Amino acid sequence: MTLDVLQEKIRGIISQELELEDGELTADGHFIDEYDADSLSLITILARIEKELGIVVPQDELPNMPNLQGVFDVVGTINSRESQGV
Repeated sequence: MTLDVLQEKIRGIISQELELEDGELTADGHFIDEYDADSLSLITILARIEKELGIVVPQDELPNMPNLQGVFDVVGTINSRESQGV
């Protein structure tokens, strides 16, 4: 899966779970402060990302995922590690 496809899937999952319109979700918008996400919606986002992308996000990475760019960075790192067989 290319980086662009991966990021588009992630953007779609997050937009859907936070009930945002196209274009509302920005790379640096804080999920809780700007989009009124609660802990349940964040858990749902994480679960969908793991299920739909076939990856496992370690719990210690969660603080690094406060916004879309953070999710891109964490998932991109995990995805590249898995594709290299690490």
